[in-house]
Formats: sequence, structure tokens, C-alpha cells
Amino acid sequence: MTAMSQYSYCRILVAGLKVDRAQILLEALFNGTFERRTLTMGDVEVEVRRNPDARNDEAPSNDFVRWPVQIEVEPVSQDGEASTVETVSRILEAVWGAQGQAVAACDFEDELPWSGGIGLLDEPTPE
Repeated sequence: MTAMSQYSYCRILVAGLKVDRAQILLEALFNGTFERRTLTMGDVEVEVRRNPDARNDEAPSNDFVRWPVQIEVEPVSQDGEASTVETVSRILEAVWGAQGQAVAACDFEDELPWSGGIGLLDEPTPE
């Protein structure tokens, strides 16, 4: 059993996209197909599902841990760990490009665009 690295798991919380729309977006992004709720890309698995911590029918706020959709990125090998930062970055940028909101919760947020999305939440919204 190998030691877990900081790249061994990432959870991305999403608002503004439903689970099925997020799956379609990621299938197009990675040119793959979800089997049940999992998309396998070489040495990385991506799972999209409803966030069990979500609050029903609540407008998205900066409380991203309550956002309705979660995307989990999990490498299944050391080669997968090497590509985790790139994979998560591509997912974040795709969700933002689709007018969704996304924040990554992982041990390598400082290596991601907008610090994993938290930097976007800190932006003041125009009145």
C-alpha cells in the first residue's frame, strides 16, 4: 500500500449546473462516457453526484459546502496523481465557462486557478 499524497483526492462543489448537465459537460471535456456516475480517464476517476450536504431549494451562496453538486476526482495510480492538478483545473475552467460556480476542496488548491475557485468568491460583486 502506497502512502497517500496531497494529490490523492479532490472534491469540487458546484452550483448553477445540475448533475446531468455536469456529466454532459465533462464527457465533452474529456471525450469520455460516464458509467453509472463515474468517468474513467486513464489513471483518474471522476464521479459526479448530488452533494449529500446540499440544502434543498436554496439559492447558491458563498457557503460552497452546501452547493448542490459535487465532483470527486480520485487518481487510481501514481501516474493519475501526477495529472490530478491538470484534471481538476480543466474541470473548474469548464464549469466556470458554462456559467456555473465551482470551488475545489483539496490539499493543492494553491496550484489551481483562482486558488481552486475560492478566489472568485472573494471578488466583490457589483451593486
